[in-house]
Amino acid sequence: MFNLTYEERRVILFLAGLALTGLLISFFIKMHPCPAGVTRIDTDSRIAKVDINRADYKDLRELLGLAPGLAEKIIAYRSACGRFKNLEELKEINGIGDFRYEKLKDLFFVQP
Repeated sequence: MFNLTYEERRVILFLAGLALTGLLISFFIKMHPCPAGVTRIDTDSRIAKVDINRADYKDLRELLGLAPGLAEKIIAYRSACGRFKNLEELKEINGIGDFRYEKLKDLFFVQP
């Protein structure tokens, strides 16, 4: 029917396998629940926000990729001063100025 060479058949099988793998990964992402304290904003773009009052060290380090020292400072501030009332309080942590705050504010939310 189709006169395909051996290499052409291999390419077609590779592309079909790649498409199937993509579908399986997409299905897994949609079915996998988010960890506690994490809200998935858009499953297609994988943007997640973390409740800054519930996030533990692992969430801050692994999920958001924050430096160990910064993750420890956020947890220490929360332990000393209580729950964050708004995200602006991040600026009160030593090492978080206006520039770093602008990068961090999109990673967190404060749940009332």
